Amino acid sequence: MRGIPGAGKSTWARLNHPDAVVCSADSFFLDDEGVYRFDGERISEAHSWCLRNFAETMASLERHELQDTAQVVIVDNTAIRAWEISPYYSLASAYGHDVKIVQLCCDVPTALARNIHGVPADRIEKMHDGLSSEELPPFWTVVILEGTEPNPCRTPPSSELPEL
Repeated sequence: MRGIPGAGKSTWARLNHPDAVVCSADSFFLDDEGVYRFDGERISEAHSWCLRNFAETMASLERHELQDTAQVVIVDNTAIRAWEISPYYSLASAYGHDVKIVQLCCDVPTALARNIHGVPADRIEKMHDGLSSEELPPFWTVVILEGTEPNPCRTPPSSELPEL
């Protein structure tokens, strides 16, 4: 998944793939009762944890430990920059999986209204600009799902977008 906070990434994943394995840096900040307790000083640790979780999921799929329960694995992070996506893309490809990057587009006011994690408005605006300007490798498959704006995201170099 790729999109600014409040774009609807988690909601889209839950509604469209309820049985998927979801790897998310946000999960790192859930306490034992499931309450989200963000700590900005631990964001790097959260993303490392998420990548390790994803790598373990890929290995479990390879060993057929999750074969019956998981047909889809979703990385539910903002993934604004290509370097943020690259390790996940590389791992999934190395294990022979078909990788699709689902990009949810959303205007800033709507994202701010939906923002449940308290991300500041200026940060969301900066991420929105980055999402619009970041070029992903042309060999990556990107599926763009339009949100509330008529054309909020730049179409990536590969203009033919496959269905999921």
